Amino acid sequence: MATYRIHKGSLNEKFLKGRKKIQLFGGGFANGKTATACIRCIQLAKDYPGANMLMARSTYPKLNDTLRKEFLKWCPPDWIESFPKSANASNTCTLKNGTTINFRYIAQQGKVGNEATTSNLLSATYDAIFVDQMEDPEIVHKDFLDLLGRLRGSTPYIGDDPTMPDTGPRWFILTTNPTRNWVYRELVRPVHELKIGHVDDKLLCETDEEGKMVLDEDRMPVPIIEIFEGSTYENKDNLEPDFIKTLEASYKGQMRSRFLLGEWASYEGLVYPAFNEALHVMSHHSIEDYHRQLKIKTDSLTYLEGYDYGLAVPYCYLMGFADHLGNIFLMDGHYEAEVPLIQDHIDRIKHLRDYYGVDETNMIYADPDIFRRGKPGTNKLVGKPISTMFMEDGIMCLRGNNDILNGIAKVNQYLVPQRNHQNPITGEYDMPYLYISDKLEFFINEISDYYWQKNPFGEQLDKPMDKDDHAMDTIKYMLSDRPNIAKLLVKKTPTEVGWRQWGERDIEDRRK
Repeated sequence: MATYRIHKGSLNEKFLKGRKKIQLFGGGFANGKTATACIRCIQLAKDYPGANMLMARSTYPKLNDTLRKEFLKWCPPDWIESFPKSANASNTCTLKNGTTINFRYIAQQGKVGNEATTSNLLSATYDAIFVDQMEDPEIVHKDFLDLLGRLRGSTPYIGDDPTMPDTGPRWFILTTNPTRNWVYRELVRPVHELKIGHVDDKLLCETDEEGKMVLDEDRMPVPIIEIFEGSTYENKDNLEPDFIKTLEASYKGQMRSRFLLGEWASYEGLVYPAFNEALHVMSHHSIEDYHRQLKIKTDSLTYLEGYDYGLAVPYCYLMGFADHLGNIFLMDGHYEAEVPLIQDHIDRIKHLRDYYGVDETNMIYADPDIFRRGKPGTNKLVGKPISTMFMEDGIMCLRGNNDILNGIAKVNQYLVPQRNHQNPITGEYDMPYLYISDKLEFFINEISDYYWQKNPFGEQLDKPMDKDDHAMDTIKYMLSDRPNIAKLLVKKTPTEVGWRQWGERDIEDRRK
């Protein structure tokens, strides 16, 4: 029988003592995620005899090549009543105490893109659910929500630990490597932000019988999710010495930070690795207030607009402005699929223009396809170009830069923090030239998930993933005629931010 060392106070021990409804084990490669999840499942299977449990991975090969084998490695053979050797059979392990553990894969043959079809996992009620490698691209947020709705088991607990649920236990236990997809946005980031006193609307928290948020003694929400995360080093006692040395020698830069140290902020293969919400995302209120200040000085404000056509896929419209220092602020916009009438696109653009006072003579940098006759992306030469339809309604468009690599290079210039450059709103130094309103969540989500394509050997190609990229195309169009950052890096007198100017005026008034 294999031996797994779990030391007092270790990350693995803390995970085994988790009691929240959702328990997430993340971090570096080989830090014990899968093994400890299997051990956890076996513990619950013993203490809730007769329970119906699920162990899942994204695809059939991953399920049987990793999770099933890992489970058999730790489950005592004399506990098993039946478990077909062929994974092509029922793939259900039945223990002698009546507990069943169903090994299933989540990806369905009818799944298209990010849309999940009805899963055969949803035909059952489970007492506990375990999903290994939740970050796999085949698993989407809807899968998580669907499975969460299946935790309705009520099998009695027979152990003697008073901290355990009397029935169920109705726990969702998942493992993940650091990623920037929905797992981070929907599950991890809200918990991280709660630790620094910020309450994210996406935080999964306890509610009372009236549906109101339950607060702790510090008047903060009580989450139903807890996160256990650590580096590969956390599991060093269960690894061969040369394993970690090999990772240290092989992984450099972002790969080292992500897969060895288990850091959520480092991701290999991102098109825009410089994007950092802490630097680039600002409150909509602060950006809108800065916009009002600049409108007083007409020579200090240049409006920027971009448009990417979409019918079945989302169309995207972004509105922003550049200040007199060359900083660009993305302030507002629209992003929606299946809006078939071009007139609806036009009306929404006009509405935002009216709200912010953008002159109708301002040019929109747009998808070059809209200047062709017929439906963009086809060779049918029928009907008016969409650009003509826009023009007839008083909206003038210019062809945006459609050179992908050139556009990406330009956007990256504006994202990279520049030495001694000052954020004109906060006054902070070493800041970038591009800022995004927190209202534009669709933009933030896209840029966080925008990766380079890879060939069959796992090597990166000079071509970004061709999906969920409509906002990314739009920002490239918007920056078509903006200067390169090198032309903006001239010596400037430091700008005093508004609140400091007000304070100094107050001091001068008191001196008088």
